[in-house]
Amino acid sequence: MARSSGRLDAARKAYREALEAARAQPTPEAWARLLAAGKELSAAEDPRSRSRRGRRPEPRAAPEGGAEVADHIEGIE
Repeated sequence: MARSSGRLDAARKAYREALEAARAQPTPEAWARLLAAGKELSAAEDPRSRSRRGRRPEPRAAPEGGAEVADHIEGIE
């Protein structure tokens, strides 16, 4: 099995601790810590790109025979 990263291990540990604390004393602060730990765990498990601004849109592929279809449509009118 692949070795997990240190960030992922730390996120799992923090989530487990926050979950136990929220179960022991369900206070708003405990639930907030659990939510934050869950978000960090998700980010550590599935790293995404930093932003969408740097991405360029993919060029759209022209349909095969596009000009032929247009000529055929004009002939129908």
